[in-house]
Amino acid sequence: MEGSSKKIVTYFSALTPGHKEKISSAAEKNGFSVVFCGSKEEAAAEITDAEIYLGMDSDLISKGSALKWVCSPSAGVGHLMNVLKGRDIMLTNSSGAYGVTIAEHIIMVTLELMRRRMEYIELIRNRTWENGLAIHSIQGARITMLGTGDIGYETAVRLKAFGPKSLIGVNRRGNNPNDMYDSICPISKLDSILPQTDLLICSLPSTDETRDLLTAARLSLLPADAYIVNVGRGDVLDQKALENMLREGKLGGAALDVFREEPIPADDSLWDCPGLVITMHSAGTWTLPYTVGRIVDMFLTDLDLYCAGRKPERFVDLSVGY
Repeated sequence: MEGSSKKIVTYFSALTPGHKEKISSAAEKNGFSVVFCGSKEEAAAEITDAEIYLGMDSDLISKGSALKWVCSPSAGVGHLMNVLKGRDIMLTNSSGAYGVTIAEHIIMVTLELMRRRMEYIELIRNRTWENGLAIHSIQGARITMLGTGDIGYETAVRLKAFGPKSLIGVNRRGNNPNDMYDSICPISKLDSILPQTDLLICSLPSTDETRDLLTAARLSLLPADAYIVNVGRGDVLDQKALENMLREGKLGGAALDVFREEPIPADDSLWDCPGLVITMHSAGTWTLPYTVGRIVDMFLTDLDLYCAGRKPERFVDLSVGY
């Protein structure tokens, strides 16, 4: 809206013309103009007098002296904590947009591990006919899900169809957010659950409570043929301890989509670790149109709430990080 002093700046490359039209219409209805920036340099020039920023670049946030609200198109917002510290800026995230794509990723890598797909691919490359590798099944498996939010829920919905023996959710308070789990336990009870876990799925954010949660000692509580899938944050898990256990045959396998250092250094021994499926933080990218559509819809819902003086649905408590 030309001449408006209320401005939204976006620096989010995944937006399509349709998304931009939708955002512009909602912004105009609420008395805002919108600038869709195609480069960081353009965004840096525009953000100085913006009230709202849709994006996740911390450098740009530091330049936004008039900012009142930052909406991150990412679910994880740990990288924004420092730049927002001490500033009167509200933060929202896009938790709820990634459940479908990450749940499908979890199912994919779980089946790859249990059915030893990576080893069969190697046999195919070597033109070796072999079909006798021992495999496992999700049916009858004891599954523990660290994190019961959107990702946990969408994954649980899909896992239920495979007929696991049990599906236990673990979260901070031990409260049950839905009826997908057979039981819910607080993180404080994790040590008693791990020995009865065949498949451990972690979708936890990086917070003071979750950082280094899965220590070498905790990982050793898992059965020797258990599987681990981590799609949350890399610093939740002792990566070196996991690698050592895989090399020593003390785990059935693992799939990591997140790492302590990204990208993984080219000379890191993790690349050729046996029993490990590596994906490059790609479980929840913006390449799935559904995901970006959800991000836009959630932002617009929160925009209406913000303009009505109400708390946005995806408000982030900076003291806990989610």
